[in-house]
Formats: sequence, C-alpha cells, structure tokens
Amino acid sequence: MSELKEAIARRLVEARSKTLWLLDQVPDDFLRRRVHTFYSPIGWHFGHIGRTEEWWVSCEALQRPCLDEHLSFLLADTPDNPKDNRVSIPDRIGLKNYLADTREIVLEALDRTPLDPDDPYLREGYVWEFAHQHECQHQETIAEMLCLIHQRAWQEANPPEARVIQPAFGSLPSWSGEARTAMVKIEGGAFTMGSDASCGYDNEKGAHEVEVGPFSLAEAPVTAKQWSLFVDDHGYHRPEFWSQRGWEWRCEEDATLPEYWIQTEDAPFIFSPAGLRPIDPTEPASSISWHEAEAYCMWAEKRLPTEAEWEFASSGGVADCAFSGGNEAATTEMASYGLSAWGPEPARNLLPNPNGIRGMAGGTWEWTSSAFLPYPGFEAFPYEGYSADHMKGEHRVCRGGSFATAAPILRRSFRNWYVPGYRQGFLGLRCAE
Repeated sequence: MSELKEAIARRLVEARSKTLWLLDQVPDDFLRRRVHTFYSPIGWHFGHIGRTEEWWVSCEALQRPCLDEHLSFLLADTPDNPKDNRVSIPDRIGLKNYLADTREIVLEALDRTPLDPDDPYLREGYVWEFAHQHECQHQETIAEMLCLIHQRAWQEANPPEARVIQPAFGSLPSWSGEARTAMVKIEGGAFTMGSDASCGYDNEKGAHEVEVGPFSLAEAPVTAKQWSLFVDDHGYHRPEFWSQRGWEWRCEEDATLPEYWIQTEDAPFIFSPAGLRPIDPTEPASSISWHEAEAYCMWAEKRLPTEAEWEFASSGGVADCAFSGGNEAATTEMASYGLSAWGPEPARNLLPNPNGIRGMAGGTWEWTSSAFLPYPGFEAFPYEGYSADHMKGEHRVCRGGSFATAAPILRRSFRNWYVPGYRQGFLGLRCAE
C-alpha cells in the first residue's frame, strides 16, 4: 500500500475509534428515538456513517452492489426516507456490525484500487477522504444530539414548575468581574478567499481574490459572562435590538436564554454531551441562533463580521495558511477541538494568531453576517444536495469550528451554514465594528 493510502487508512481508523466511543455514550432508551424535529434518531447517524462511505466508495466510484440494499435505503438521507421512518434502525450490536462490515469493504477497495488521476472520485483518494470528513462531521452532530438527549431526559424528570429559577446573573458571586474584550484593528487588504485543495468541499472551491476594507474584530468570542449582561439587561425582552423576523422567532420560541442554559440559585449550568456541567463565565457563549447573535450585536453597538472579514482575519496575514488559527495545523495551544473536553476552552487560555486574535479555530462556531452563497464558478460535487440545495440565501455562514470539530475540518476555508433560527449546535459569535 502506498504512503498516501496508508495515511488515508490511518485517518479512517482513527475516526472510527472516536465514532465507536461516541456510540458507547448513547443511552439505550434514546438510540432509536427522535428528540428534535431537526434530527433523525441518534442511532441513525451511526449507521449513516457506514452507509455513506460504502455508497460513495463502493457503489458510486467503483460501481459495485451494496452490501445490504434495505439497510442502505434505511440509512440514506433522501426525501423518500423521511426522518420518522429512520426509527426502524438496527440495535446497538447491529449498528456496530454494519459499521465493521462496510468499513472492511471500504478498506479493501482502498488497498486494491489504483488512484487514477483522471477519475475525480479516485484522484488522490478523494472518495475515501470525503468519507473521512463526513464521519468527522457526524461525530459533531452526534455530540450535539447527546446534549439534546440529556436535556430531554432532564426535562422529563423535572416538572415545569421546578425546572428554572432566574435570578439576575449579577447576583451570582461566581459571575462577577471583568467582561470587556479588546477590539483588534485589521488594516484590510486583498487575499485569496476559498481553496482549491483536493480535500475541500465544493462550496470552498473556486478560490478567488477578495478585497477587504479596514475593520476591527474582537480579540475573543463573546463569553458567557458577556452574554449574561445581555440577559440581565432584558435583551430577550426588548424588541428594539431584534430584526422583525428575529423578534417573531424569539416570541415563537419563547427564548430567554441560549438553548442549553439552565439558571439556578447557585450557578448557571449547560447541557453538554456528557450531561449538565457548570458554565465557566469566561468560556465562549454557545447554543445561540443567528437571530440572537444579531440582537446581541445591536445591544452591544457592534455587528457580526462578514464571511470575508472573518476568513481574512483568521489567516493572521499568512497567505498560504490552511488552519483557521493562522498557522500550519491545529494545536491544543491555539484551539479546543476534537472532543478533548465536554465544552469549549476559554479563548484567554489560547495563544493568539499573528493578528493578536484568539480562538478562531475550535471552541464554538462563529456566526457571520453573510448568506451561504456560491463562489464564482461553483460546481456541485459529488452531489447537489450537500451545498447547492442550501445556496438560496436563507442560510447564514458559520466559521471556525467548535470543541467537537475534528482537526481536518479546522481549515480556514471550511464553510458551515444553518438557518437563522437554528441554535441546537455549538454556535457562538465574535463581534466586529
């Protein structure tokens, strides 16, 4: 096996080890149960990982039959397999067996298949890299769903009248202290936005020159302490800070705190993938929708950065940097990522990039003001549904990654996107002006 193939196989094996570890964190009662309208059952995501890599490597690239046609359909993300249908998945042992069987097929294909430079699926091992990144992305989705599972279990065990006590954050001794974040001046200039690297997704490609004017960006993401001041100032109840659609969303959702926050008389807590944990006031605020982020910026007399501003600042002036922290690769000194902990590291504990900005990789995804739209010359690959179906102006771009994001995705050009009302992910913000 060539050095490239060995490296791909090693990445696949490492990712699978974490996937199986995550499967062990899922309670039996929730494996086949839907806990949110946005998501399939959590068990489906594990099977979907195996189905996706078999489908693209074996069925699409090599034109081989599926191992199990029925399971392949049940674990596919297609309109004719609606999410309510996906509760009929195998049990825990069945899912592990399916993951093992499909992985054997995929690794055998890697070993025996020439990486034909004229075949876009096989060139530089593209479909295996695609499968690897897909698995990494679903690991983060699974971590998000574990938060929802712990939230649902807690809600079912506690009647509504006993769930939430809401004193002002200012009355909590542990949440006193400094709440300011310095703004860093960025001179602006021309840079190459996006990337044509072979491992990238279609929406990143079409690298193009962009001119960014001077602006200022916060040294760190908005912290939980800073968000608490917005709450204490009745930010969730003052429509002057919200767009019309944002205020409608707030009222529909009855939002008064970030999605996973719980206030008690003693301290605020957050639902993490491992259950309730105390919130560190200095950690990035998370589980925040784009509407909430926009309202916070209006309250703080700031704004969200554009996607181009964010990418320009993340490079730290290093023209060929790929990692969104501003150097060659992800390091624990510059980022919290890969589920090394059950929450984001405070940005103040991380090294700054050459622009003096901290935490631009990992921690929490950061909302931008930009709609998710195609770059010049965009071509959907390997299928329309990944990016093209979402490029209609409704979704907003997030950048940077979270504490649950795997290292290969912490690249400067990676684009994440959600509808403005979504806040079940590890989503935060950084202010600009």
